[in-house]
Amino acid sequence: MTGHRAIAICLLVGFMIFKPGPLRAQDPAAQGFDRGFSPEKEKKIDQLQAMEIPAVFASLRSEEFFDEEEYLNSSIYRAFNHRSEQAVQFALGIIRSTRPQEHPTGPQDFYIAKQILQIFSDQSLEKLLDLYGSGGPKVRKNVIEVLGQMSGGQSVRVLLVDALDDRSFCEEEQPESIGEPLRICDVAYNQLVIRYKIKNVPRVIGSIHAIDTRDYNIRILKDRLAAVR
Repeated sequence: MTGHRAIAICLLVGFMIFKPGPLRAQDPAAQGFDRGFSPEKEKKIDQLQAMEIPAVFASLRSEEFFDEEEYLNSSIYRAFNHRSEQAVQFALGIIRSTRPQEHPTGPQDFYIAKQILQIFSDQSLEKLLDLYGSGGPKVRKNVIEVLGQMSGGQSVRVLLVDALDDRSFCEEEQPESIGEPLRICDVAYNQLVIRYKIKNVPRVIGSIHAIDTRDYNIRILKDRLAAVR
């Protein structure tokens, strides 16, 4: 039995992949930010509006904001709505970083930056597309993770689908890592499956999967997306 045939059989059994039916491509729905909160929470949001942007980030890292997504997103919107261009530029600086994980607050800052860019997509989309075109693999990975759940229509779809052909490695191999690091195409696969709610394919592919297995699933996804209307 050839290697590719063995992979195909395992995937068919493990993930129940079948012939794709009609699908409909829909961007992530825009979220409203007008929900009210308790007086104590409202007071804290009001305080954010007067803070400098780095200080807002420091506050948003706290468990009170960070562990409640709806409260976090509403706080981001109301803290930065009157200075969204400055907030977007600050967030883009974090997305440009190639080593966000090395700073103690890096993962939290990256998440907050991602939420800012998604919330203020009208100001950030073109800047993100430009950054993707000029950045290296690690920066392109960051941009894909932001765009994955951002409204943006055809421009976002084209970028993510095109990224399925990019085999550039975008993560460094760590001593404790299992398998080959992630590539741009793997990151794009994961975002596309979530974005368009593609069913009956693996939800995530990662370094634990062999390259041949990842490539097989990417081919399946490309066939599924070709049927999306």
